[in-house]
Amino acid sequence: MSRILAIGVVTALGDDPVAVAAAVAAGRSALASQAHLAALPDARAGVVPGPELTGWLTRKKDARLLARAARLALPAAGRALRALPHGVAENTAIFVAIGREPPDDPDAEPSLLAMERDGHLDRERWAGRGRELYPPLLPLKTLPNMVLAHVSIQHGLRGENGTFAGDRSAGTQALRAARLAVDEGRAPFALAGAAFSATDLASARDRLRLGQAPPPGEAAVFVLFGPGVEEGAPPVDDAAWTEALGDCGPVAGFWHLLGG
Repeated sequence: MSRILAIGVVTALGDDPVAVAAAVAAGRSALASQAHLAALPDARAGVVPGPELTGWLTRKKDARLLARAARLALPAAGRALRALPHGVAENTAIFVAIGREPPDDPDAEPSLLAMERDGHLDRERWAGRGRELYPPLLPLKTLPNMVLAHVSIQHGLRGENGTFAGDRSAGTQALRAARLAVDEGRAPFALAGAAFSATDLASARDRLRLGQAPPPGEAAVFVLFGPGVEEGAPPVDDAAWTEALGDCGPVAGFWHLLGG
């Protein structure tokens, strides 16, 4: 049987799992108006300050490759991995749940504008100036499995792995995969996590277009599983989380399942 050895979180209400759970249960809210969302009907979002990556990013040059969800994931995963015994990272499994693929503007905006002619995509410009202006490193930020890749690279995890994209179900799959990896003896330890951010203007605009009503949020939660008897985790109600921190995709469901 597997049990939770440690939890690492990054939220707009702090990075202490017990304190965050208590704050959500008490009805505290981190939702606040954001200047960059002022043109939307609801300018509120649950935005995480920072986060500070010192100590979590071993190669500073990699910072330019990090999408927002990966920036949140690195410290959350690092805090959970403090409980990992020395020398076993090579065989530690990792499974990550993410939301929608992050948008690529404003990085790609110059390229997109260069492809336009009279309000339509111009194929000649697309193959010419538009291609020249497209940031070559941008796919390394937006590919769905890049959160898992960055956490694995920075923390040296080389075991069984998988990325699950979606909403609550993605968190369920990541948790189940991590537990099974330990329970079935395929890995001595397994890191499971969920990372999500939709507080930028492009993501918030997409949410509005898709009819997703709650204000957007961002957060990361990672859990280290190891052998032993389960001791439980601070429960967080999905609805209370959204009221306090905004819609964080699979993260709220992920943490809710930990307490179940």
